[in-house]
Amino acid sequence: MKSSIFVIATALSLGACTVLPAKQEITQVSEKTETYSQPYSAKFSAELAEQLVDNASIRLSGAKVGITNLVGVTGQYDESSPLSLVLSEQLVQELHRRKLNVLDFKATDFIRVTPKGDFALTRDYLELDEIMPITHVLVGTLSHHRDGVMANARLVDINTKEVASVAQVFFPEHVVQQLSLGYGQPIIRKAP
Repeated sequence: MKSSIFVIATALSLGACTVLPAKQEITQVSEKTETYSQPYSAKFSAELAEQLVDNASIRLSGAKVGITNLVGVTGQYDESSPLSLVLSEQLVQELHRRKLNVLDFKATDFIRVTPKGDFALTRDYLELDEIMPITHVLVGTLSHHRDGVMANARLVDINTKEVASVAQVFFPEHVVQQLSLGYGQPIIRKAP
């Protein structure tokens, strides 16, 4: 009887054993995927936004940011270029992606319905809210060089004028030209 219990116990214990395959080293492919199917300028906007977040001297989680157009460093600070317009729109996206509170001060309290479309954005200062809880404003300049444009951006406390963060990115000339050609007009090229 003892031998039959021993045989049954041995059979059960052998049946419960499993043979594991030899340990294989797992290799991970660390391939950085390109997230930009947008125009090439978005890469530079993302770099500016990243620098603004990394270089901040304050906690940005409490900041409410209004984004303005970067202006020509030698101009009167009241004109923007196609590069500036696109850059400010892309910075709204890039700073929002980085969890900053971005306020769109050009949004109205109404929708304007017209034969040309339905709109809630305006450039008419009379249609804007007079009081907005903006604590910081993104400002900056564009300076032209032979090989491109240098963008200098900063987050400034709107009340104290204290600079809270800075960033700088160089846009190569071919990127600037892509944004300047046609300025919203379709480009028609001759067939080869």
